[in-house]
This record gives sequence, C-alpha cells and structure tokens, in this order.
Amino acid sequence: MTLIQGITIGLLTGTLGTTAVFVWLSGKEDPTQQVLQNQGELLKDMAEIQLSIHQGELDIKKSLTSTDLLQVSCSSEWMADHGPLLCREMFCRLQTREGDGASQDECEQIANLSNSLMMIKECQTLGIGLQECVEIVGKRK
Repeated sequence: MTLIQGITIGLLTGTLGTTAVFVWLSGKEDPTQQVLQNQGELLKDMAEIQLSIHQGELDIKKSLTSTDLLQVSCSSEWMADHGPLLCREMFCRLQTREGDGASQDECEQIANLSNSLMMIKECQTLGIGLQECVEIVGKRK
C-alpha cells in the first residue's frame, strides 16, 4: 500500500465517521424545544385555571351583594315588627362586599346600636332600672 492510498483511506474513513456521527446527533430530538413546548402548554393551562377561579370569585361576589338577601329583613312587615336596624346592618354589610361602599367599622356600629337597644328593651321587660341596665350594657361592651 502506498502513502497516497493510506491517506485516501484515512480521509474517507474520517469523513464517513464524522458524517455518521453528525447524522446521528442531528436525528436526535432537541430537548430544549420539548421543554419550551411543554412550558407553553403549562402556562396556557394555568391561565385557563386562573380565569375560571376569577370567574367563580366574581359569581360569589355577585351573589353576596345581591339585594335579594334583603327582601325579608327590609320588608315593611318585618320592619314593623322588628324595626329597621337589621335591614340597615345587612344593607351596610352588602355594601362592604363590593369594596367601595361602607366600611366594616360603620356596620359594626350599626350592629352595636342594635344590640344595645335590644339589651335595654330586655332590661325594661325584666324590670331593671335604666341606670343599672346601662351599666350592664357598658360591661358587656
């Protein structure tokens, strides 16, 4: 075998080997593309889940701020028997649910007034004097 034949055989073997390795590596799937594709699908699914959660929260907020809840306690029959304070308190609490209405503090004041009046009325029923009743109500608070 001559020197030229040896060089030619070496070049052909090297070229064929390099080409075979290149074809084998390029035939493999690129893992970064698969990761990016899976990540995109995951983000899309998470966006859909968040959208459905936010829609559910809006539905709950609508049902909690529905004025249908006031039909009984704000009816003229109820207020004639029990007074307007429950209606006021419930309306106030519905307004706080929307976020731009009354503050929680204002609603607590209405509830506190209602409870105090109820206790004073009960004291009168039991025959307890007004001063003593006011002391009892003051201790309760």
